[in-house]
Amino acid sequence: MVCWPVLQECSSVHSLNPMTNYLSVEDFKSHQLPHIDQLIAGLQKLIMNAHPKMQEHFSINTPMYKVKHDVCYIGKIHPKKGLELCFLRGYQLSNEHGLLDAKGRKYIHGITFTDIDDLQNKKQSFIEILNEALILDELNERNVFTDMLQAARRKKS
Repeated sequence: MVCWPVLQECSSVHSLNPMTNYLSVEDFKSHQLPHIDQLIAGLQKLIMNAHPKMQEHFSINTPMYKVKHDVCYIGKIHPKKGLELCFLRGYQLSNEHGLLDAKGRKYIHGITFTDIDDLQNKKQSFIEILNEALILDELNERNVFTDMLQAARRKKS
């Protein structure tokens, strides 16, 4: 995964081979174990139905989801521990359900899902967290993470 030095927040994406450079969301999914692919499909469905303008795109070697700005992305994947869905503005979310975990990161917080059953058990809480993240996105407040990313890109130019 490409990770700019200024972005200490970046979580590397893992699959069967963490060094694989994927071409698209479909390519990314095709390289996952069947139970992880099923989990990704379940998350995709919930995320894409959360907002009429939700878009899925492939950036930094991982599926990302946005309306106005990037809201969340599929983070670390482990064959036995499942996957983490990361929220770029997780530090601004209320975390009333206690599902968000910073894992030592300052801005990005994520929810780990072990399998499709775990997703079903956390579904209602996840949807509430996702909706809160979408409200933040709609408010169009400054996003510190995006500012850092753009600053790193400007330095490269």
